[in-house]
Amino acid sequence: MSSNPPLPQGVGYAVVLGLGLFFALMMNVISWIQLKFSDFSPNTASEFSAASRSLKTGLVVAGIVSSWTWSLTLLQSATQSYNLGVSGGWWYAVGGTLQIAVFSVIASKVKMNANRATTFPEVAYIRFGTAGHLAFLWCGIVCNAIVSACILLGAGAVVTALTGMDAYAALFLIPVGVSIYVATGGLRATFISDATHTFVLLGILLCFSFTVFASSDIIGSPRKLVELLELAAESNPVEGNYHGSYLTFRSRQGAIFAVQVIITGFGLVTCDQGYWSRAIASNPSTTARAYFLGGFAWFSIPFACGTSLGLSARALGTLPDFPVLSAFDVSAGLAAVEAVTYLLGKAGAVLMLLLVFLSVTSALSAEMIATSTLFSYDIYRHYFKPKATSAELVTASRYFIVFWALFSGALASVFHAVGISLGWLFYFLGVSTASGVFPIALTFLWKDLSTAGAVAGSIGGMAIALVVWLATAKGLGGEITVDTLSDQWVSFAGNAAAIISGGILSIGLSLWRPANFDWEKTRRMEVIGGDGNFGEDASSVGETDEKEKSSADEPVEVGAERNVDGLDLRALQHTYKVYGLIFIVLTLVITFIIPVPLGASPYIFSHKFFAGFVGIMFAWLFLATFLVVFLPIIESRHALMRITKRLIGRQ
Repeated sequence: MSSNPPLPQGVGYAVVLGLGLFFALMMNVISWIQLKFSDFSPNTASEFSAASRSLKTGLVVAGIVSSWTWSLTLLQSATQSYNLGVSGGWWYAVGGTLQIAVFSVIASKVKMNANRATTFPEVAYIRFGTAGHLAFLWCGIVCNAIVSACILLGAGAVVTALTGMDAYAALFLIPVGVSIYVATGGLRATFISDATHTFVLLGILLCFSFTVFASSDIIGSPRKLVELLELAAESNPVEGNYHGSYLTFRSRQGAIFAVQVIITGFGLVTCDQGYWSRAIASNPSTTARAYFLGGFAWFSIPFACGTSLGLSARALGTLPDFPVLSAFDVSAGLAAVEAVTYLLGKAGAVLMLLLVFLSVTSALSAEMIATSTLFSYDIYRHYFKPKATSAELVTASRYFIVFWALFSGALASVFHAVGISLGWLFYFLGVSTASGVFPIALTFLWKDLSTAGAVAGSIGGMAIALVVWLATAKGLGGEITVDTLSDQWVSFAGNAAAIISGGILSIGLSLWRPANFDWEKTRRMEVIGGDGNFGEDASSVGETDEKEKSSADEPVEVGAERNVDGLDLRALQHTYKVYGLIFIVLTLVITFIIPVPLGASPYIFSHKFFAGFVGIMFAWLFLATFLVVFLPIIESRHALMRITKRLIGRQ
């Protein structure tokens, strides 16, 4: 990385503090408008933590895209394309899209079997008692901690590289503005913020892409980029790629990365309360569709970052005046930053700073509201004040948001101090979270999941993964260090051990002694209303007796039309089947039908083929822009008109 930052320190502080406080003020205004002119008050627990379970498809899509578009998405996808070639950005996109899409299937079951839940550990308590509750709570907090640190490390690296701002100052100041508007507005405010941020983010990404492939004097076309990448393959070929080319899917490292990123993505989505919050907050009739469209739209972002920024950075490396990137620079995600700065100068540096800042604030806001919900509902209310009112829960959530802002900044600072980068944490994510995939998902899908299976799968699987990870680093590297632990094969072993052991333990123990759980217990679980009163509570906690015949041997009774919340169970079951089929089709297309023939054949992209590849990237970006920007406006046009008329005094 160049030693002289392209922007002065003042710009860094202006963006981190100034823009952060600006968005905080904007969200406060929106929260005031919501309180005064709508039926929803951010001062109630249901609205603050679950947006009154009433969000429409477009706003949920924007929230999903934004919360999954953090610094890791923008920087690591470009890094993988920089290292592996065209397959890197594609596989990164596949790794996240599949998990978000499969959540469209799980979300239907959430609405059917636990619509009153606010967090996934709450459901674990009803099903498995205290042991299951604490096990799932631990998985959720670990996931949110690592994700929050990842978000801040990526942002801090970019801000420091572009402005020279002190890294520790960036790591602590970035969460300040975010915590202010999240603490004020709650979950609905984060959704509105998501839509605003993602609109600007997509605009900047389109600007970068058009610069690379159309307007730049240095590259300016797919053909020129191909020519530069061919030169890069001659001087610095990719080990394991066909002929060392950056323009082929035939890549040994790419295949390994594909497995890793899919496992990591499953662990993140399943253990991150932020995704459960969005499933709970959405309207039951649109939950599955929102998650599927969100995953489909999100695919375009890492795909575009990898194809335009990652490949550009590698191509520009053939030019004599392009800065030399160290291994740490690449691991920190700075390849894309340097490419944009080289192509667009200070304007590019400012846009890149804004791009990363917007993605970070949106993603971090999701983590803050998710973690505060875990702390307020699953710790404060559950273990310290079981009869906490709605107002008390909102107050506790706000305190926990501030606490998490400080904690995540401190954790990221510790990682930075010991030399742990964004790339290192990316490989560690799957090791620490993938063991929870089967236990947590099956809690909503399978009535026979037992307490032993849930606890052993989540906690036991995590322990096994850590042991395998450390042992493999010792065996292959000769010692356990930061460098050996981030080795691709070491990370692969840890990721595989996590998801396989979690699955075997949870399913195996449950088949041995099935629980035969009665779904009516989670359907009737306690809920806090806007007035602070409590709803119905489950009559008992833990597993049912194995001999007990539940009122629903399957998750949905054939004759049932409505559950206790008035939800149409037959319609939700139909949605579950439809989106299950759609998910299978999507998986086959993006994971096998497109990349496998490209990887199996000894083929290097021609100029025309690569131009078609870039054309698909642009089409996907424009589709994402419609889903994230215009769909929320179209769906809420009547409410927006009504509020506007009230604001100007015409109603």
